[in-house]
Amino acid sequence: MQSRGSGVKREESAYKKIPIITDFTDADGNDRMKEQIQENYNRIKSEVKQIVAEELKRIADDPELAHLIQQK
Repeated sequence: MQSRGSGVKREESAYKKIPIITDFTDADGNDRMKEQIQENYNRIKSEVKQIVAEELKRIADDPELAHLIQQK
């Protein structure tokens, strides 16, 4: 019977390093991850607003769907 420690050591020796998929370091060696995440967030937020506005207009322009939009 193997000791618990040797099994863990064997398992740890089989671990493989997780590869870096995206590097956020710029040409000067500065980490730009926070800025990139913020840019992506702002872009997605803007795109969602555009999609919502387009869909609201589409629904408002369709006589069969216009009743679904609350009138102010």
